[in-house]
Amino acid sequence: MYRYEYEKLETGGGFWIDNGGQKHRAVIDRRAQDGWRYAGYVPTAFTGQGGVKAVDLIFEKEVSV
Repeated sequence: MYRYEYEKLETGGGFWIDNGGQKHRAVIDRRAQDGWRYAGYVPTAFTGQGGVKAVDLIFEKEVSV
């Protein structure tokens, strides 16, 4: 069985997203150190022009039942 956790990440939502800070990598690396595996993402907020404003990064960890 797997346990899931979600971490919200603001993307800015503009047409040209500045990802120079690469915040997602820091979050994924920090979670991996705690035994979590990155499983994907889900967009959670959008701009009026259809840009992605925020996402939930999804992490999973196997747990014993």
